[in-house]
Amino acid sequence: MEIVGEVKAGDTVLVQAGASSTGLMSIQVAKALGARVVTTVQNSNSVETVKEFGADFIINTSEQDFVSAIQKWTEGKGVDVAIDNLGGDILQKTINVVRPEGIIVSMGFMAGTQATIDVRNFFFTQKQLRGTLVGDIEDFSRWLPAIKKGLIRPLIDSTLPLSQAAYAHERIANNQARGAIILIP
Repeated sequence: MEIVGEVKAGDTVLVQAGASSTGLMSIQVAKALGARVVTTVQNSNSVETVKEFGADFIINTSEQDFVSAIQKWTEGKGVDVAIDNLGGDILQKTINVVRPEGIIVSMGFMAGTQATIDVRNFFFTQKQLRGTLVGDIEDFSRWLPAIKKGLIRPLIDSTLPLSQAAYAHERIANNQARGAIILIP
């Protein structure tokens, strides 16, 4: 996210699905870089989790529209960077809350692999859409000091045998996992 999203101190960053494993990591990385973080969650159980991991503004999408909430929170300016691990029909809404010339980092498709966007609006506002596979060993090495200091930490929902992979996927798909689920071979 640091390089792909070009997040820097003072930026405002949207992290979609903040209580997911990638969401929690993204919140922590953005905060470590000095950004203000707004995040979305789907239920009230996730609010305390994302708050504990550093989110500055939390939107429960089952109770309010994240587009209007972010526009209000940013006084109509939009966010500098959006981390979208949802895709699908959420991607256009994520694009809508990014300021002109801002960056959208697409790194997942929990809401679907297909998306339709308003190309004209995207084009005229000169926003940038970037894809990433989350991170690699170089990213891990760069962030190891922050990990050792406890600035970035995982949240483990559960550890399950590999034979329960279908159950793990079901928990994730039904938004029941709080953090990562680890499968043990």
